[in-house]
Amino acid sequence: MSTGHTILMVLLSFLIGARAAESGRPDDREQKVQYLLNFTEYVEWPANAFTNAKASIVIGVIGEDPFGEAWKVLEGKKSQGRPLEVRRFKGIMEFRGQETPGRRQDELEAKKRAKRGELRACHVLYVSRSEDDFLPQVIRTVRNAHVLTVGDKPSFARQGGVIGFFKDGSRLNFEISLKAAKGANLKVSSKLLALAKPIHEEDAQTKP
Repeated sequence: MSTGHTILMVLLSFLIGARAAESGRPDDREQKVQYLLNFTEYVEWPANAFTNAKASIVIGVIGEDPFGEAWKVLEGKKSQGRPLEVRRFKGIMEFRGQETPGRRQDELEAKKRAKRGELRACHVLYVSRSEDDFLPQVIRTVRNAHVLTVGDKPSFARQGGVIGFFKDGSRLNFEISLKAAKGANLKVSSKLLALAKPIHEEDAQTKP
């Protein structure tokens, strides 16, 4: 590990730890929310990922939301000059729709398309551990959309996700799949890459 990498890692860990301590919740939830905020600051989305110059950066959570009150750290925050918005989705099965007696199939398809559109409109999508068994379906749903997928599942970034959290001893760390980022047309800052564990292209999968 280079000296520059070590300094950046220490600074970021100190910043996240200090903000977590200020809120009285120095745990993984607080740290991960702070990381999500930092990711929005060091990732560049294409202009057409936003409806206008003032549109929010949308952070979606699919599945059980593990963060609870930790989201408060984002209140009033902006990233890249844009407000932040958190949206929650019940789970990928919600996007399948359900057949019900007397319901028209075209209405069902329209509802499913609308649900998928909402998910694909996220700029960051945290995939909860409750969706582990459905990760391939989640990745397929947002494929070719400009979505920075983030998750905790082991090898998340090797199974089509962009950023995967993991524990290095007691320290929370993350790895980045540049192949998945490129597939989503996202530009990841070299500063963020310097903090991450790299995923070699041959190890990453973008079509689970």
